[in-house]
Amino acid sequence: VKLAAWKGEKHGTWYSKFRKGKQFSYSGSDGVPVHIVQLNFLKLLSATAKQTFTYHCLNSAAWLHTTTYGHEHALRFRGSNGEELTHENTHYISALYDGCQTRSGQERTVLEFDAPLSNTLPIIDVAVSDFGNGNQKFGFQVGPVCFNG
Repeated sequence: VKLAAWKGEKHGTWYSKFRKGKQFSYSGSDGVPVHIVQLNFLKLLSATAKQTFTYHCLNSAAWLHTTTYGHEHALRFRGSNGEELTHENTHYISALYDGCQTRSGQERTVLEFDAPLSNTLPIIDVAVSDFGNGNQKFGFQVGPVCFNG
């Protein structure tokens, strides 16, 4: 999803509720969409799962905000099992790189989900709270999910 100002959208709303938004879908290495039944089968046969999410920002925080050293602007995610994944309730989300934490200029933040149980991944939606000012933009890339064990 390309970097944009998202005018008219409400911060904190799930991306799938944006006018041009949708839930995330997944395809195999051959480009063919993965059916939900196949995805559930992979989950059942796996013990753990990993996935990355890259947030592209312009004057917008994604995880940590260095001015307050808090996570008041942290992204929220929805797992494929319907569970909401946040900084407060999910210990297995870590920032591999957090360039957006200063809310200054164009940068990126890379988050990794290293789920001890495979049922929450892949992520299917994101809620962004730090946008809406005239000088703020965001975009993102959803990484592939890897099931293990």
